[in-house]
Amino acid sequence: MKSSFLICLVLLACAPAAAQSGGGFNLEQNVIGNGGWRSDGGGFTVLGTMGQSNSGSTAAGGRFHLIDGLWATENQAESSPFATVTGRLAKQDGTGIPRVLVTITNANANFRSQTWTGAHGEYRIENIPTGANYVIAVSHNNFEFEPASIALFISQDRSDINFVSPHP
Repeated sequence: MKSSFLICLVLLACAPAAAQSGGGFNLEQNVIGNGGWRSDGGGFTVLGTMGQSNSGSTAAGGRFHLIDGLWATENQAESSPFATVTGRLAKQDGTGIPRVLVTITNANANFRSQTWTGAHGEYRIENIPTGANYVIAVSHNNFEFEPASIALFISQDRSDINFVSPHP
């Protein structure tokens, strides 16, 4: 009886090692980390912490907005040394807001570019050096925007970087 118990105990101890060895596997765009789905604190919320469980999506809170995570999935096309960012600024009802100042900056690279939104609230900023983090901020005397700025990593052209005013 005692020997059969000892044999079972040894088999149980060896089973995890046998289960984790051998066999092929393929790991594609998966993240192993101690992440979570949501982290809150003060006026800020991050979705996809540490393990970046939802990279490539949006994290926002208060007056801050972050797009992408540590492992963002991007188009694998041949890259360019410069990118273009486009988007639209609108009221909640979807009406575009003209004459909004849009500024993109990278303090580390001493880069700054500005443009004004067009008649329908659209904007386009070209010749942005790729491979760096940028902050895109918007400013208008009569409107506030949620978010007021967006931080993102630019390694290729980015479209639909939009801002919405919570005021009608």
